[in-house]
Amino acid sequence: MDWQTILAIAGGIVLIGNAAALIYKWLRPAYQLTQRVKTLEEHDRKDYETIESLRELSKAQCSALLSIINHMIDGNNKEDMKKTREQIAKILISMK
Repeated sequence: MDWQTILAIAGGIVLIGNAAALIYKWLRPAYQLTQRVKTLEEHDRKDYETIESLRELSKAQCSALLSIINHMIDGNNKEDMKKTREQIAKILISMK
């Protein structure tokens, strides 16, 4: 092999390496952006689920307060208070 052939092969290797680096640099930001969007969507889904569970707990607490107020006024509604207690217990057990 003469020097020109060796230099031509080396030049081809460098050219292929540069082309691969260019393609990598061109595709990498799109891949990273896709990964970031997936991560944000996952966080958004978890936040929504947490907000919904807190909303459900808040409703149960308001129902409990209403039952307590009704019980304090007339001394009745023991069954409603038991139902509310069970509802709150289920919500608290289901929360992660």
